[in-house]
Amino acid sequence: MIKVKVNSAPTAKDLMKLFAQVDWAKNRKIGDVGKMLRNGDWTVCIYEDDELLGFARIITDGCFRGLLDDVIVDQNHRGSGLGEKLMQEILELSKPLDALFLNAAPEMEEFYAKFGFMKFEKLTMILRK
Repeated sequence: MIKVKVNSAPTAKDLMKLFAQVDWAKNRKIGDVGKMLRNGDWTVCIYEDDELLGFARIITDGCFRGLLDDVIVDQNHRGSGLGEKLMQEILELSKPLDALFLNAAPEMEEFYAKFGFMKFEKLTMILRK
């Protein structure tokens, strides 16, 4: 049975199983993921029984801006509708915000466009440490 948990973070161990499936997160360390979860803002998790199948989080000030980050669905469940369910839940959570930002790989742009995201043609800058 599929269950959605809002603002109830998963264990770092469970999330690491999902992160190991993607290039952008596979090198994260469990201690850092635990710290991220302890210091996080808003989360949505999708479980089947006790298995974490989907995760997304918003880093936010709670009213003006948010960054949608770490959106992931277990590789064995992609294409099953869980990604859409995850997005519906996280967008519901984001309703108090004026703007929700997202960095997406080019191959994911079509997926996110279905939920109203559009390319932002302004200059984005980054300072990597």
